[in-house]
Amino acid sequence: MSDSDFKPKGVMWLFIILVLTGFAWAVLYFSRNNPSLANNGQAFSGRQTNTRQPRTYTVFYGLGVFSPTNIRIHVGDSVRFQNDGSTSMRIISDLTNGVLDLAGFDSVGEIPPKSVFTYTFSQTGIFGYHSARNLNEEGTVIVRP
Repeated sequence: MSDSDFKPKGVMWLFIILVLTGFAWAVLYFSRNNPSLANNGQAFSGRQTNTRQPRTYTVFYGLGVFSPTNIRIHVGDSVRFQNDGSTSMRIISDLTNGVLDLAGFDSVGEIPPKSVFTYTFSQTGIFGYHSARNLNEEGTVIVRP
């Protein structure tokens, strides 16, 4: 057996154990210094607090696709539709039983390239929308309480 055949297998395992130990220590250390991380996995109380601030989410439009196609938000949150395409676009609310899913949503008109349209959702529900030019270019906003 020559020196070139020698492979330090024990040293590799020791290195792996040290890396895993360091990772476990980092998780414990950072979760102790960040209470929001320390509560993950624990049951929440039945009471909800109204401390959540409304958020704005962005849906990008380009190359005939809305991204993300489906988005989940809460009542009071806004969705910002950003036109990353090279032509103007118009977003239209879907119809359910002949009634618009989002009354007032269609009043924006054309959204020029590199422009945005923001809509704030004030009620719960599942709201579909699509491009005025192509019904296959569509998306859904799911609004939770």
